[in-house]
Amino acid sequence: MSTRSIIARTREQEGHFAGRYVHSDGMPTSMGAFLWSLLRSHFQNDLGKMLAYLIDAPHAVCGWSAIFDKDFNLRPGYTWQKAAEKGGGFDVYSKTDDYRRPQCFSGRKGEEAWLLTEKDLGNTDCEWLYVFDETNQKLFVRDISEKDDVGVIDLTGAEPNWSVIECGENFERCKHYAWVHNLAPKDCNLSTQTWLGNRPLEFRDAVAFIIGGKRWESTGSGGHSNFYNRFNTQRWANQRTGKRPVLYPSNCWIANVKAKNGKRKDVPVAKIVGDQYQPIPGIAWVYPATKNTAEVVVGQ
Repeated sequence: MSTRSIIARTREQEGHFAGRYVHSDGMPTSMGAFLWSLLRSHFQNDLGKMLAYLIDAPHAVCGWSAIFDKDFNLRPGYTWQKAAEKGGGFDVYSKTDDYRRPQCFSGRKGEEAWLLTEKDLGNTDCEWLYVFDETNQKLFVRDISEKDDVGVIDLTGAEPNWSVIECGENFERCKHYAWVHNLAPKDCNLSTQTWLGNRPLEFRDAVAFIIGGKRWESTGSGGHSNFYNRFNTQRWANQRTGKRPVLYPSNCWIANVKAKNGKRKDVPVAKIVGDQYQPIPGIAWVYPATKNTAEVVVGQ
């Protein structure tokens, strides 16, 4: 899913701004860092010129599809639709200048000019806001889910730590997996907040299951038993074979698990009651270690 953002400039009244929508790569570690670099390289520290290009120019008035890591020496345009009509797929398109140019929505059928202001923050699905103050050479960065700016950057000073701006000094705003910050091994899919203990461990965090006294590692795949039963029954009916399909207990989660010898199997590991998951008798869930706890076994 794309991380949406707004690039804007301040207006005369404090707290007021106007700017344009950007569809993708809106995180500070990508968009913030790229805007910092773009100002210094392509626009040679001319902030007014950069904002005129990103906000005021005819190509900018309908917003942007993608600007991160694009070549600003190429003319902007929306080119994916034309490329898709030609065929060849993304692999072919991604190797062309059309892909490398800044992607704006102007010129795409059905698009209209759209200027976002402070009044629109509650009515968009944008996650990050970048507001430039030309007079004072500042950049205000806000996680739109927060009330206050998470970064006030002096554009004439040293480059900030974009990871800290995005995630917080102590990862308090982090939405990544814990392994992104080297807090856990790469095979651990705990979120940073769960690893820190700010969120409780949930069924989806289980890394293994103990079945009949034997440990089976979770592969991460699985599904609802009701869906599996319908699919297996329908496939059996279509194939018209004499072998009956495997049917599982209703309203259970079926996990794909793997033993040390590589053998895999699908097995019911949780009973689904409403939106809750409960261990099936005789099966235990194994939760990974976190910052403050060792590995935990839940169930029988």
